[in-house]
Amino acid sequence: MDNKLFLKGLICGVLLTVLLAGGAFFAKNLIFDRDPDGVVGGDGPDSPKSFDEKALKQIQMLRDSIRSSYLYEVDEQAMLDEISRGVMKSLGDPYSVYYTAKEYEDMLNSTDGTYYGIGVSVTPANEDKLTGAKVNKTFAGSPAEEVGLLSGDIFLKIAGTDVTGMNLSEAAALIRGELNSYVDIVILRDGEELNFHVQRRKIEMDTVTGRMVKDDIGYIYVAEFDTITYDQFNKVFADLKKQGMKKLVLDLRENPGGLIRTASDICDKFLDEGMVVYTKDKKGRTNEYRSKTGGDETLPMVVLVDGNSASASEIVAGALQARNRAKIIGTTTFGKGIVQQVFNLPGQKDGIKVTVSSYFTPADVCIHGIGIKPDIEVELSEDYKNKKDPTDEDDNQLQAAIQELMK
Repeated sequence: MDNKLFLKGLICGVLLTVLLAGGAFFAKNLIFDRDPDGVVGGDGPDSPKSFDEKALKQIQMLRDSIRSSYLYEVDEQAMLDEISRGVMKSLGDPYSVYYTAKEYEDMLNSTDGTYYGIGVSVTPANEDKLTGAKVNKTFAGSPAEEVGLLSGDIFLKIAGTDVTGMNLSEAAALIRGELNSYVDIVILRDGEELNFHVQRRKIEMDTVTGRMVKDDIGYIYVAEFDTITYDQFNKVFADLKKQGMKKLVLDLRENPGGLIRTASDICDKFLDEGMVVYTKDKKGRTNEYRSKTGGDETLPMVVLVDGNSASASEIVAGALQARNRAKIIGTTTFGKGIVQQVFNLPGQKDGIKVTVSSYFTPADVCIHGIGIKPDIEVELSEDYKNKKDPTDEDDNQLQAAIQELMK
């Protein structure tokens, strides 16, 4: 999950699906909804036509000057890639990014829950600017775990490139690569620089895990919302019911989000017909995601969240809270209430991800920059954080959830 898990819900964020098939994310080619109110012509000083002419002229002048004067050979594809990155970066939105053809393919694969990487989830090292990258967690049995990467390690260089001020998506893209290839990584840990030579392998994520935690109380942890998550959730849920589960703790802590459709489908399992979430774009146009099945599963629920619960996980928590279906326990969530859409550039293999709308809970609240406040606020204890192998009994937030369900 080199480009996602946390992403603190961040750069991956809530992704808007355009082509859907049984809750799956986009097929390989996505359709971007063109703005029907967009201006096509016009030739005033601030018109799109005037801007296009100025931009093309400036790029051509730069290219001609480089060709005539620059001492060394020029990689024109690299130049084009950087121009494209610069256009997206000029928006000042860390969630809107350009992907080269290889990065675009990797990104699509990662949302399927399978990719070639080292088996870590990453979060921004600089949370204020959403830049840089640090290890959020390593996955069991992964190359990252084998070489000794740890949660909290800050990436300084990846494949020889300084990533300390880089957009998180770009940094994560450097970690991924060809199957069985190696990547050199320099990290900062406790003030010391450490070097790692790590093999990239096929990473297949278990995004949902579960177990019984007490008597008839089941526990399900969702790491992120990918195309595979809904089926995995149903399988784990059914298994726990066979074991006698009659109450549920749904753990969305450290869940950075993912696909809006997957989040909505999981809510559909527990909610009567009604609103789950709706989005609104710059023209005020809305798109609704509603529960339809009648909420077949009526067992009591508690949802655990923290400051790293973001985007799609906030959609689930927000819907269950607003519809009075579950108590929320933990700390205020991250607060990412905007939606990105991903699509190919016409006729090419590269693409972009761009923020297209805000989303609102069934309570008509956009939680962007605010987050979801728990019904019962419980800070995770320092004892739990500091233990190498904490148990369920050490997890005071989980224990608070169990006590709430036992009332």
